[in-house]
Amino acid sequence: MSSKPTLHVLEGKDKLLVVSLENVTPAFANSIRRALISEVPTLAIDEVIFTENTSGFWDEYIAHRLGLIPFKMSEDLYDALRDCYQNHGNECQVVFSLNEEALERPKTVFSGHLRFEGIEGIMFEKERNEVIVEPVSKYIPIVKLNKGQKIALTAIARMGVGKNHAKWQPVTAVGYKYKPIVKVLNPEVPEEKANKLINICPRRVFGYTQGRIVVINENACSLCRECVEKYPDIVRVEGDPSKIILTIETLGGLPPRKLLEVALEVLDERLSALHDKISDALNAFLAPAPPEAPSGGGQSF
Repeated sequence: MSSKPTLHVLEGKDKLLVVSLENVTPAFANSIRRALISEVPTLAIDEVIFTENTSGFWDEYIAHRLGLIPFKMSEDLYDALRDCYQNHGNECQVVFSLNEEALERPKTVFSGHLRFEGIEGIMFEKERNEVIVEPVSKYIPIVKLNKGQKIALTAIARMGVGKNHAKWQPVTAVGYKYKPIVKVLNPEVPEEKANKLINICPRRVFGYTQGRIVVINENACSLCRECVEKYPDIVRVEGDPSKIILTIETLGGLPPRKLLEVALEVLDERLSALHDKISDALNAFLAPAPPEAPSGGGQSF
């Protein structure tokens, strides 16, 4: 069996990706998890300039809410913003405006009221009247205005990473577990007892057909082992530490596949930099000592 790490996609949706990693260690899976949470750059509102705010919320409160709004964009634009962020810092930014007033009745201002104004720092072509950066959802509430109240502001979004602030985390949750190995030791049991076993499992791993207990969804097992505690003579549950099931849930700004690719690129860059530093340190340590200066009683000028 090859010891080379492999990856298999078990489930893929717009905001969810489940993959199986084989021939890896839990430490490796955890490094991917940490990179997804804290090292993958994403876009978030970082500065808000208020020109008018007569709502019941103070400026800082509204700015904090704006900062937590996730944005979606094309992968090409994301790559351009990420490249600018890595090479030029905060020179690239996306500008939005918000100008809403409750005229005749109270009004709730949503994320969909943010108006995309443009991108500064990079050249990115777009079709006429095309909005290329927008909130993931148009219905995230920002503030509620009473009759006669108004809010007007300019919001500047920049790239950043989750280790600096939670608003730059591109994922909602990332978790991993050992691949479950579920075996039925004694499949032929009375139906009443089988139903009790089936109902104990919160993940519906077991089924009952033709008088036999069968495993219908092994990967769904959470390794809680409650079934083993109650029925050790019927089932056995173990986890394989060399096979990891990694689950990635995103905010919807980018496909989880793209975020996983970026996380692996970040890890590769960090390991390459570490390798270079270790090589430089070893070369300096093993380098021959410089020859000693000849001794003599004369003076040098």
